[in-house]
Amino acid sequence: MVPSFAPRAASPSPSSPAPARPNGHTSTVKSWRRPLAAVLAGATLIVAGVAFAQPGPAKAPPTKKPAPEAPEAPKGRAPLVLPGAEAREDAKPAPAGAGHPAADPKNAKDAAPEERALRGVVAIERGGQALALGGVLSGDGRILTALSPLGHGNDLEARFADGTTAKVKLGHHDRTWDLALLVPQSGKWRDGLTASSKEPVRQDATIRSFSHVKGKLASVPLLLRSHKALVGGDDRSLDNAIELGSRVSPADLGSPIIDEEGGVVAVLARGCAPSEKGGPCTPVAFGVPIAPVKVFLRSVPPSATAPSAWLGIQGVAESTAVAKGVRVLVVHSDSPAEEAHLKAGDRSLGDVVLAVDGTPVTTPEDLSDAVRTHAVGEKVPLTVLGQGRYRQVVVTLRQAPGARPSSPAPAAHPAELPPLGGTPTKR
Repeated sequence: MVPSFAPRAASPSPSSPAPARPNGHTSTVKSWRRPLAAVLAGATLIVAGVAFAQPGPAKAPPTKKPAPEAPEAPKGRAPLVLPGAEAREDAKPAPAGAGHPAADPKNAKDAAPEERALRGVVAIERGGQALALGGVLSGDGRILTALSPLGHGNDLEARFADGTTAKVKLGHHDRTWDLALLVPQSGKWRDGLTASSKEPVRQDATIRSFSHVKGKLASVPLLLRSHKALVGGDDRSLDNAIELGSRVSPADLGSPIIDEEGGVVAVLARGCAPSEKGGPCTPVAFGVPIAPVKVFLRSVPPSATAPSAWLGIQGVAESTAVAKGVRVLVVHSDSPAEEAHLKAGDRSLGDVVLAVDGTPVTTPEDLSDAVRTHAVGEKVPLTVLGQGRYRQVVVTLRQAPGARPSSPAPAAHPAELPPLGGTPTKR
């Protein structure tokens, strides 16, 4: 059974600005012995002796068509609610997008499993430079990736399948398994990945990961050799790590590893392979199995959530002869509600909010809950009744002003492993 994320704290009612929840953030995640730029400039990973690199009369309020139900996960898969390499002939890039290829969502049903999965893969960047890949968690919007490529963990952006970007912050990390959870600070990507319950290391498996191929993201075949004990951060043992047999680029760390149905079976990360003769420990790419990923996600702190969306009104439940909703009593200055020209006042003047994105609201609590389901930066339609006329307005939700900034997470210990392609470490 796949675990759920820690629940979010209760959201304040729309009668007052909603304080933002602090996100875990660190100013120093790891300090490497060599600059990351040098690492990304051609470093390779070594595994088991093999090189790896990869107005009018009142009318009935407008109604919204019910959204189609989300497709169920294929048999043998459960929601993953946690959450380049040289050109290759067998790489399968999806149709091009703005810097990030992705299958057309209209044709997603007919697309190959790896093309559907590609819509849940993001590129992690800093200043336009690709650092790593990651996978969007199904139904959640947060991003699972590898920790080691993120450097100090600040100034990160995620580039999604449609080419749009969003600032992300480090919400949680695990040095041992080289895992990180990134929290987008605006928007919410709807296409996420699901976990597979199948054993990934099997003869009949068709395994793929994702890679930068000629400036675009593509799915590429990946060979899984066996389960093997490796060494992770803080000199801790990585039991049952998945040994790879394919080239992996450092910029592709964090990529989800998927099976023939598009279900996630592992995550690309970095560890260290101990020498059988007691020699230096060699940096390697490996697959983090789903079991430790679940353990990591169970430990996500409640603070590792996106900022709360803010509408900027105070309201009261209102019932008229023709409709029920929330009458606006106060519109805060410089708020999304003010920009949308919502009017506050008594029953003769004040607007009554009847629905948020098609969802009826009859109490301030309903309104708060409906707004909370959307993300900062989203454009959300409101159905409003005012002075005898129905109308629809669109608001762009924002974070409440004066919200507390994200509190930094405790600084991580110095790196226990050399950078990719660096000098092996004795253990």
